[in-house]
Amino acid sequence: MIRRLGCHEGYQLAMHTLDQYRGTIVSCRYSLPPNLTHQDALGTLKARFCEAVAHVVLAQSHLQVGIVGENTKDPAFVCLDHLDFRNHVDWNTFDNFDDLESHYSATAQFQLDARYTHLATQPGWRVIVLQKVGADYLEVLYVWNHPHHDGMSGKIFHEQLLQSLNRSVDEKNGNDLVDKKNQQDLDTWVLHLPDSSDTLPPPPEVLSPWPMSTAFLLKALWKELKPLSIFPAGDTYATWAPIQAAPYMTQRRTFVVDSDTVTKLVDVCRQNHTTLTGLFHALVLISLVSTVEEAKGFASRTPYDLRHFLPSNTPAYPWLRPKESMCNYVSVIDHEFDVELVANIRSKISPEATSPSLSTDIMDIVWPVSARVRREIKARLDSGINNDMIGIMKFVRDWRPQQQSEARKPRYLSWLVTNLGVLDGEVSETQQEYDERWSICQADLMLSAEVPSAALSVSIMTVKDKQMCVTCTWQDCAVETQVGDRLMSDLERWLSEIAS
Repeated sequence: MIRRLGCHEGYQLAMHTLDQYRGTIVSCRYSLPPNLTHQDALGTLKARFCEAVAHVVLAQSHLQVGIVGENTKDPAFVCLDHLDFRNHVDWNTFDNFDDLESHYSATAQFQLDARYTHLATQPGWRVIVLQKVGADYLEVLYVWNHPHHDGMSGKIFHEQLLQSLNRSVDEKNGNDLVDKKNQQDLDTWVLHLPDSSDTLPPPPEVLSPWPMSTAFLLKALWKELKPLSIFPAGDTYATWAPIQAAPYMTQRRTFVVDSDTVTKLVDVCRQNHTTLTGLFHALVLISLVSTVEEAKGFASRTPYDLRHFLPSNTPAYPWLRPKESMCNYVSVIDHEFDVELVANIRSKISPEATSPSLSTDIMDIVWPVSARVRREIKARLDSGINNDMIGIMKFVRDWRPQQQSEARKPRYLSWLVTNLGVLDGEVSETQQEYDERWSICQADLMLSAEVPSAALSVSIMTVKDKQMCVTCTWQDCAVETQVGDRLMSDLERWLSEIAS
C-alpha cells in the first residue's frame, strides 16, 4: 500500500463504486508528420505513439497505481509492477471518413458510460486511437476514472504526450521502455513500472492547511446538515430535475466554434469585464429560464484548478511540481441566481418564443450576470487556500454513506461550467527543427452524467489559435432531451450573435 486516498479522491471513488459517475474524456485531434501518413508506415506510427504514451505513464505516478478497498471507508493506492497495453491502448483503423466519424461518436458515448473493473490490478485509464488509413491526423481519446486525477490532468496528459511525440528517437530511447514480442502488435507490449511509493503526489489537504473562518464553516455545515423536513429546499434548488439513480445513461451534444469567433468572443468579454466562463453561465441561465418554466431560481457551479495555490518542491516532497502533475487538485465555487433575477429575465422573453434572440434587454442582463460570476470566481481565487471546500471535505471519514445520503436529497445544482482553458497544440521553436512534427488542432472535454450533482454539465476546451469545442452532457432519465437540445442550440446561435 502506498497511501490512503485523500478526501477528493475518496469522494470520486465513492461516486464511481455507487455508480453516480463513470468517466471523463479529453479528446484531441493530432496532426501527423507527413512521413507517417502512408499505409506502410502504420507499424512505425503505432510504435512511435505508444512509446510516447509510455513516457507519459512513467512521468505520472497516478497512471501507474491500482486501488484497493474500494468498497470500504479506507481505500488506498497500491503499487503495480507492470502495465499491459492490451488493457489500456486500443487502436482502430477505418477505410473512409464516414466510418471514422460515426465510430468517434459511438466510442465517446460508450467510453463515457463504461465502468472500470479490476481496480486493484489495472490503473483506471484508457487511450483509444481512431485512424482513417492514409489520413493526416489521429483522433485520440484519453479516458479515465476520476479517483486517479482531475480534468486539468487530462489536458496535462495530452500536452506531455505531444512533447514526447516531438522528441527525437535518440532522446526517447524508446527501445528500452517497453517489452514487445512483436513490434507491430500492441497486444504483446508490456510496460514495466517503477516503485511509485515515493513519487505519488499527495492529496491537497496534505500540502496546505486550508484554514476556514467560523462563518464559512457554519454556513457549509448548515447547508449540508439542515433537516429538510423543517427547512425545505430553497427556490434556487434544481427541483425541476429530481435525482434518479437509474437508469444510468449519458446524453452528449457538441458543437465547434471557429478560431475567429473565439477571438471576438474573448475580446467582447474583456470589454464587459468578464470571461468566457462567466458568459457561458449567463447564457445557460437565459436558456433554462425560457425552457424550465417551473424553476423560480437556479444554482450553478464552476470547478477551478488548485495548482495555482499549492507549493512546489517542498521539503517533504522535493520532486513535486503541481502544475505538471496529474492528480486531483481541483475545487469548486457555486453561484446562485435568485427569484427576482429569474422573474426579470422571464419578463423580457416572449412566452411564444421558441428560439429567443438576444435582444438589447436580454443583453443588459447577460453582461452584468457574466461580470458577477467572474467577480465571484476571482474573489474565490484571490482567497487562495482560505475558506475552500477542501477544508470542509476533510471532515468526511467515509464517502460512501455521504454520497448515498446526497442521492436522497433534492438536487441543488442546475448546471456546471468547466473550462480547461487553452491548450497549446504546436511544438516549441527548438522542436520545429525536426522533420517529424506532431501538433494538436482540436480538443474536447466530455463528462459523464453525475447523478447527485449538476443536472447539466457544460464543458469548454480550446486549442491555441484554433477551434473551441463546447460539449454538454446530462443523465438521460433526469433531464428532458428537448431541454438539453434547446440549450445547445441556444448557445451555438447566441455565441455567433455576440461575436458578430
